[in-house]
Amino acid sequence: MSVKGFLIRFMKFSSVSLIALLVVAAPPASAIEFISFGTGSPAGTYYFLGAGFASLINNHVPNVRVAAESTAASNENARLMIRGEMEMGLACMGTLNGIKEQGLDVDKIRLIAIGHTSDVHWIVRKESKIESIADFRGKVIGVGPAGSATLNVVSKKHLKNGWDLSFDDFSPKYISFSEVTRGLRDQTIDAGLIFAGSPLASVMELARDIPIRILDIKPDMLQGLRSQFSNVVPLTISAGTYNGIDQDIHTYCLPQMWICRTDLPEDLVYNIIKAVYDHPGDRDAIHPMAKMYTPENAFRGSPGVPVGYHPGAVRYYKEKGIWDHRSEHYE
Repeated sequence: MSVKGFLIRFMKFSSVSLIALLVVAAPPASAIEFISFGTGSPAGTYYFLGAGFASLINNHVPNVRVAAESTAASNENARLMIRGEMEMGLACMGTLNGIKEQGLDVDKIRLIAIGHTSDVHWIVRKESKIESIADFRGKVIGVGPAGSATLNVVSKKHLKNGWDLSFDDFSPKYISFSEVTRGLRDQTIDAGLIFAGSPLASVMELARDIPIRILDIKPDMLQGLRSQFSNVVPLTISAGTYNGIDQDIHTYCLPQMWICRTDLPEDLVYNIIKAVYDHPGDRDAIHPMAKMYTPENAFRGSPGVPVGYHPGAVRYYKEKGIWDHRSEHYE
């Protein structure tokens, strides 16, 4: 064999060996972490926020893919996390207390933050003879979907404790927000509850289609409710928020929780919350209620929640210097 031929064969052998060595030595590609983010009805604030947060996280956290899942909201989201079928999501304050009373292991869940509020909209057609919640007796009422805080907290607990109304007093319809607006249009329900952060696109659209009213809750009724539920917060929906609503509406809201499974890695949760909080321009563009997700708002009402904060969230709040001063932001 000529020297030239030997060199060619040696170079080929060396090249193949080097490629093989690189293949063996190359580190494996980082695995993608898939996260299911529980939201609510596509017509509600939960869904808009969850989808927006998912986009922010996907854009700013490497090797993570978050999918916003439309669900029956609070109770279903919490139960799916407890069963290990969902990683994180949104839930109304009071949800974990309720399912703990039912014997579920809420220690499998941790707080990430307290954020926006969900606002009580009891809606009727303008010509309806229903003037207050007390007039629900004998009527057909949209009370929210099964598994939601709309149903389990506002429609069941609040109607019972605030107005002495049980589901035996009227005909309840377990329907989503979009089905409530359809039911009011089609006159298949007399009143319906939409429990989400205002202004709501679905209510704005409904108010453009038909004349509506949002029931005003008198101060004495609200005070009675607050005496039993400390997380009830008075709210005024300003005149003009919705077409045809030409005076302020007095109602109430509840703070909402961003929660996750306890077993999620600390680094993962830290990077997720950092992606949302550290990009305020992108965050605030998601929905008017997204602006409420700030470190200063992250602790409101949290002493009443039966679980603590995830270590990844604690790490972020400590980094921002707010963790040791969180009691100043409980209200």
